[in-house]
Amino acid sequence: QIQAMRVELGLDGTLSEQYADYIKGLLTGDLGISITNRKPVIDNIRDALPVTCMLVIMSMLWVAILTVLLSAFSVIWKDKVFDHATRVICIIGICVPSFWLALILLIAFAVEIPIFSVISDGSIKSLILPSVSIAIPIACISIRVLRAAVINELKSDYVTYSKARGFSTSKIIYGEVLRNAFPAAITLFAQYCASVFGTSALIETVFSIRGLGYYLTEACESMDVYGISGVVLICAISFVLFNTVADIFSGIICPAYRRKRV
Repeated sequence: QIQAMRVELGLDGTLSEQYADYIKGLLTGDLGISITNRKPVIDNIRDALPVTCMLVIMSMLWVAILTVLLSAFSVIWKDKVFDHATRVICIIGICVPSFWLALILLIAFAVEIPIFSVISDGSIKSLILPSVSIAIPIACISIRVLRAAVINELKSDYVTYSKARGFSTSKIIYGEVLRNAFPAAITLFAQYCASVFGTSALIETVFSIRGLGYYLTEACESMDVYGISGVVLICAISFVLFNTVADIFSGIICPAYRRKRV
């Protein structure tokens, strides 16, 4: 029976033969058969991917909104109460594990104050708490990065010229400085977008969301090699894709970045 299973799973060949067979399968969209449920891995990923994509989109929307607003306000009110408070909150947010934050939010807003359900039902409302759990640590890092980039841009000659012409600080920041400071934040944003596909496993487990991260956890627990390699492949492709899009987008909104890349 063991030998028959090895033949069925294609494990009876040498390592090079197994690798060649796997590459041939990739070219035809065949990621192998899952050991746990005996279904094609591509079907398992196709079932799990939509909810993870929705979770990533909602998380990154929170990150984008919080990053742009708070970093801009921190620069406008530099070294004032708001800036210092934002700095402390960001340091705490960076140090807080996302899964611990998810448990706290779950207890607070699903148990003590039952605004949300404990177990996700796949609706947009049920993804609010997990998306906030993922977004807060990422947003705290992004705020500090964008704030530093904006302050560095404020030392440029064109800012001095704009001030000499009588433009207000907020108009200079929102009109030109943010656009020139965005490439660093966009690159970081793209890397986190890609990483969330794989690192969302703990959050999806806490909220019982059967997404890509949850499937990866199950595959690891059952030593499902084909399932693990399939999810890792999707994460690697998304990482390359997001970074490529980030470079293109940075060049579009910031011509100086495009010239620097050339």
